[in-house]
Amino acid sequence: MEIGLQSLGNAAPKETGADQGIFSKDTFLKILVAQMSHPDPFAPQDPGAFITEMAQIAMLEQMMNLCTRMEEMYRIESLSQAAGLIGREVVLSDGNQMVTGQVEKVVLSGESVALVINGMPYDLGGLVEVR
Repeated sequence: MEIGLQSLGNAAPKETGADQGIFSKDTFLKILVAQMSHPDPFAPQDPGAFITEMAQIAMLEQMMNLCTRMEEMYRIESLSQAAGLIGREVVLSDGNQMVTGQVEKVVLSGESVALVINGMPYDLGGLVEVR
């Protein structure tokens, strides 16, 4: 869902192909700027509410930074654990079949770590046994 800002500052949802279900930091900031740019003269904003919104922005940004760092740490930890399997014989579940073989190398495939056995990459999440 993407928010389009109209000339009067009203936030109107506009559907896109991929409905994310959550607002991004940029969407939140656009809404906040629209609110600040076009205040309601009949209901002036409380200064405390403004400070609260600014604190929410700072907290949102820090949470997003923390999430990004945690994802990076998880990938590095997975890669490190998988590297310890190089040269070891493993059993992997690949859908309906079990694959057995020696781990030749470890590759980072998109967001996941893959073990290469007999020249074919297999997701580390399918690991069943290490021999």
